[in-house]
Amino acid sequence: MSTRVEVKPFSELSQMELYEVMVLRNRVFVVGQKITAEAEVDGLDPQCHHALLWSDDRLVGTARLFMDDDPVKVGRVAVDTTRQRRGLGTELMKAVQEFLGEKRAALHAQAYLEDWYRSLGWIRRGDSFEEAEIPHILMEWSPENSEKHTLS
Repeated sequence: MSTRVEVKPFSELSQMELYEVMVLRNRVFVVGQKITAEAEVDGLDPQCHHALLWSDDRLVGTARLFMDDDPVKVGRVAVDTTRQRRGLGTELMKAVQEFLGEKRAALHAQAYLEDWYRSLGWIRRGDSFEEAEIPHILMEWSPENSEKHTLS
């Protein structure tokens, strides 16, 4: 299995890439996690850079980054439900962190993924909260946090 990650601003996504992102997020969030499509398609994608994880020629992971925010907001992290627990999410997030370089980032992580994000250098901030009827936590990342963790 050959994989690669690309990070592109919305304006550089092809129609097919955008379609693939929407199909994948629909499969993960709307079908898999029962989040309403209205909440998933929020009209904010044009403001974002999009990380695309390809396995051969199939999109298997994605995330969106609000690069103008400080810290950068990372969201809609999704890995194809048929390929989860194979290291693809880790590969995707490592590429996102590399793309961020010296920029700090924050995300609303689903609470059950806290340990995984922590293994990648993310730090929990505050109490849990509900988002789309799913427990979430605020997590932050900075290059300094990342250096304290093994990312290989």
